[in-house]
Amino acid sequence: MNIVITCPQCGAEIDLEEEDTVFRCRYCGSTLKPTGRNQVQSFFISPRQIPQKVGKALVRALKARNPKQLHIAEHYLFYAPYWRVTGMIFQWLFGRKYFRTPDGDKSWKDLKKLRSTPWVHTFPAFDASRWGLFSLGLRAQALKICPFNKQEMGNDSLLVKQTISFREAADHAQRSITKQGSTGSLQVDMATSELVGERYSLLYFPFYYYTLKGNRQKTVLIVDALSHKVIKASVDIDELKTNSLGGKIPYKPLNFIPYNCPNCGWEFSFRPRTMIHFCKSCSRAWQEREGAYVPVSYKISLHDKPAKTHCKYLAFWRLTAVIKTPGREYKTLTDFYDLFPLPRVLDQEALKSRNISFYIPAFRIKNVIIVDKFAARLTQMQPKFTESEPDSVEELDLSDIWLPLKEAKEMAHVLLYSMTKETHKRTKEIVKKAELQFVDTTLLCLPFMEKGIYLREAQTDLALQKNALDLD
Repeated sequence: MNIVITCPQCGAEIDLEEEDTVFRCRYCGSTLKPTGRNQVQSFFISPRQIPQKVGKALVRALKARNPKQLHIAEHYLFYAPYWRVTGMIFQWLFGRKYFRTPDGDKSWKDLKKLRSTPWVHTFPAFDASRWGLFSLGLRAQALKICPFNKQEMGNDSLLVKQTISFREAADHAQRSITKQGSTGSLQVDMATSELVGERYSLLYFPFYYYTLKGNRQKTVLIVDALSHKVIKASVDIDELKTNSLGGKIPYKPLNFIPYNCPNCGWEFSFRPRTMIHFCKSCSRAWQEREGAYVPVSYKISLHDKPAKTHCKYLAFWRLTAVIKTPGREYKTLTDFYDLFPLPRVLDQEALKSRNISFYIPAFRIKNVIIVDKFAARLTQMQPKFTESEPDSVEELDLSDIWLPLKEAKEMAHVLLYSMTKETHKRTKEIVKKAELQFVDTTLLCLPFMEKGIYLREAQTDLALQKNALDLD
């Protein structure tokens, strides 16, 4: 889905891709930062054709079925608000997979499976009990939308009031994520679903209201202003006129700020989809929040390879956490390895003084399963890195940072299940009831060296397939 915007510098109409966090005008070349992309924003969809033209076609169609004198007594354009929620669903399934052996006997094996899929959901943000359109369906993905603007929507248009709050919308979205049940040869013993990176927007969809008169009869029709299909709905136009939203903006529309470091004024590198921006001049990192840049602290893990060895630095959120369960709190690595044991001897005294850290990839991913396995192995190893706050990042090949801190915390819950073995009943029972309490967060850039089709982390030597990542 693209957002149709007007360049604030030259006035040209430009399409902004939904995932883009940086805007560059192809006409005047200006680069700007759209604000508020992580907050709720309001948009609208323009109707196709003017109501008079659609009304005439509607009358002709009705006369063809039942010839009689018909005319349009009144018509209105009105917009109804819909919540649109996007994100990525991660679902872990634990259970058994039944199958037939070659000699015909029934057997089974333990199953652990990760499913990840993009998720888009639309539903009315108003009382839709008398409404015929309870979802905008998949077409919302293919439509162009515009920032909320009452003048462009039509000064005479009416707006249905939003009555479903953001909190109610968030609760509805969470309830809509269904857990996989046992089906056929699959018996699910434990399942968890996590909606990560959800983004909420209020989308105003256009409708036409027609009052048709003929032979002393009055007919009211509601027409979808995009498909021009008549829908079954009951709308009290007088009530709508009285309670129309008017010109008030429900949530902030898009705005723009300069794409420059607020500390030194240097222009950031053009990375259309990165969430955190590194300044090559003063080496500070920034993230937009509520229309302004806020600093983000980060560290670099140094490598001891020859100076000529090229390294790609991939960003991870290191989240120090306490795993809380009804019967116990897991605070140290001694507790951690009691829950997720490793097949090797560890220094038990050293583990007692170290906290538990989760390593969440912050870069863009193509293959979720491969990267999830890497993150689980890195977290289980609990390595110690030599870290510093860099004096300069000008020569460092830093990856884009796509995952904000809030989403990283949600991914940490997914990682709990990633580290759980399908055959370990005790761990499964504990993890199922566990909650995470985060006590510290660090954005850490780790050096990876290119070796064939892999990128290998310089200290742990853990490898990632390059084609599993979405890197520039």
